[in-house]
Amino acid sequence: MLLSMVLACRDPYEPKILSSPDAYLVVEGLLNVNGPTSISLSRTNSLDSTGFTKETGAQVLVEGKDNITRPLSPSSAGIYSSPDLNLVVNSEYRLRIHTAGGKEYLSEYVKARQTPAIDSINWKQDDEGVKIFVSTHDSSGNTRYYRWDFDETWEIWSYFTAGWVYIADSNIVRPKLPHEDASVGWKYAFSTDILLGSSASLLADVITSAPIHFINDGDEKLSRRYSILVRQYAIDKAGYGFYELMKKNTESLGTIFDAQPSELKSNIVCVSDPEETVVGYVSAATTAEHRIFISNQELVSWNYKQNCTIWKVPNNPDSIKVYFGQGGLLPWDAEYSTAAGLVAVYVSSFGKCVDVTRRGASLIRPSYW
Repeated sequence: MLLSMVLACRDPYEPKILSSPDAYLVVEGLLNVNGPTSISLSRTNSLDSTGFTKETGAQVLVEGKDNITRPLSPSSAGIYSSPDLNLVVNSEYRLRIHTAGGKEYLSEYVKARQTPAIDSINWKQDDEGVKIFVSTHDSSGNTRYYRWDFDETWEIWSYFTAGWVYIADSNIVRPKLPHEDASVGWKYAFSTDILLGSSASLLADVITSAPIHFINDGDEKLSRRYSILVRQYAIDKAGYGFYELMKKNTESLGTIFDAQPSELKSNIVCVSDPEETVVGYVSAATTAEHRIFISNQELVSWNYKQNCTIWKVPNNPDSIKVYFGQGGLLPWDAEYSTAAGLVAVYVSSFGKCVDVTRRGASLIRPSYW
């Protein structure tokens, strides 16, 4: 009884959100030695806001100890790019940023590192899903600290292959032309976690089967065919420490037993105001890439399912408008009247079961597929 009285007397507690007066600059990207470079600039927002504010109108330069300045050009909101900076391995470079607001930011010089090749990408299926691993080594022992990211592509098929198409403007259903086929498509995603590996505590500079991704059993990604492109970067010890701390701050919080947030030590400073916090770490390296494919036929009992109910829609303008124009169904087959030889009903289902674009897929086949 006493416990119920105590619980009933509890008042909700809504702590005030502490807002910072400053929007900190966030610098993301790598000075790529052997390919295109893209640097993302944005600003942090308060806790009661969503997302980041893109930093537009900035001047971004890569400066080398070779006394050559290489500009990055704006390619989209907050993104500054170059197709090739012509950097040299073991030379030193830094990033200089002039914002539209008149502030100047400068990174420390970093050595352009040679990233070793990826030895292999392997995967293993268990009852929970598929785990993907990366292995690599540096026989010279000069790397020790590694970072990875990846892109995913997967092919999907519609549950029903449609021979008919609904034309909304004229509220009619007609046979589908070959170029209108939407039964096969491709979807894309990219890594969001911070993926790190280190051989610093080992005698040899070897990384064996480091886990980089997991796909839950029954996920759409492995319903037909899947590909992952893994990129590997050599980073220095300070950069590894920065990303490791960021990983702990962003991925390991949620209970009172988790490690508390720690201040990130960036290698970028605000020249205009040295006390200003800057988030990010500039590094320079070559990029090593490796792609693998996984077919659904290689898996055991992949439990991917779609809920695709069948409706039979009478072939009249009112029914067509209600079910196709307003109800979101799509026709995929037809049944004919035996007497007149005309379409009596259109066999239909949910749009996502008939047209893969309704599931966010592109109909353009990737060049590497």
